[in-house]
Amino acid sequence: MNIRQSPWIVNRLLWIAIAGLALAACSSTSSTVVVEATTTAMPGLSGVACRNNPGDAARIQAAINASAPGTVLRISGTCLLTRGIVLAGGREYVGGPTTGTVLRQHGPMNFVLASVAYVNNSATTGDPIQIRNLTVACDGSGSTDGIIIMNWHTDVRQVDVRGCGGSGIVDTSAAQDGKGITNTSVNSSFVDNFISDNGQYGFEVLDPVNAVTDGFFTDNQIANSGADGIYLQNSGGWVISGNHVYGNGADGIDAERLYAATISDNYVEDFGATAQSGTWYGIVGSAQGGLGSAIAANKVFNDTGEEPGVGYVYIAVTVTNYGTGYLSVSGNVIATLVRADKAFYFNGAPHALVVASAANQVSGPGTPRTLGRAVTLSPGM
Repeated sequence: MNIRQSPWIVNRLLWIAIAGLALAACSSTSSTVVVEATTTAMPGLSGVACRNNPGDAARIQAAINASAPGTVLRISGTCLLTRGIVLAGGREYVGGPTTGTVLRQHGPMNFVLASVAYVNNSATTGDPIQIRNLTVACDGSGSTDGIIIMNWHTDVRQVDVRGCGGSGIVDTSAAQDGKGITNTSVNSSFVDNFISDNGQYGFEVLDPVNAVTDGFFTDNQIANSGADGIYLQNSGGWVISGNHVYGNGADGIDAERLYAATISDNYVEDFGATAQSGTWYGIVGSAQGGLGSAIAANKVFNDTGEEPGVGYVYIAVTVTNYGTGYLSVSGNVIATLVRADKAFYFNGAPHALVVASAANQVSGPGTPRTLGRAVTLSPGM
């Protein structure tokens, strides 16, 4: 049978066909195509497929240098790095999955990844960057740091950093020449990272000029550092929460210059793990005068044992740096091991410290609470 179609029907079918072709052209799978980096790569997207050979560092750096602000740089494979990679600001650096992109140190270097602002001794902090889903694998030599950030509003997440001779991740206000920046470097987040087996600190805030404040270090795992698991030279405004900190050679968390800071919901165990002398802390800090800080709902244990002749203090604020410091301590759980242990220790001298402490749980043979000088203690409101 011969059916004649009207012009309206023909036009409608034509537009349906065109729409179908447009939808097919716009659709894509969830995987990202990795291309060899060239200056003609798609705007906003650049990629490097590493070859596990000494040319990888040059290939990655060339892609970064050729990129524009706003570019997402995708790195894949195992990258054999004979020199550190300098990260330009205003870009995203993405691997995937975390163990599928491995940046492997191969030779002496000061860092594996570092901000261009840090490397070029900038007087101001760099533009925001994001680093996601990759592994930094140091070889344990020298004092190599894994990642050095001198950028504000940075986001680092789902990154593994292991085996560095220095610190795993450093957020700093001091450039490579040691000079501090003249502005602030605030509002950065470090989330869901695994930082392990580094010679110095797992995570370090280096801030001699009071610029690296109001950051978030949350839901990370920090293990087997030679020194502290988490060390903040300046903890003003920081939120340190939800981390598992274990097996570190010195203190679990050391948060200096507490000022409107929060240390909460962390699981700290096996601090002072390699110590043969001295006194070591699960959570410790010094207080600034003025706005108070909170230490709440942390779990602090040394369940694998303690060395004789070594001092262990589970939660402490050891000094107020100026004025009167204020502190709320609540809901923490501590299990001491031996009689010489101190669960809580507070000292304000040479200035004053006001502590509201309530609803903490202490078990074991150690002393539940020890007060130094210039401390006012109450149960709070």
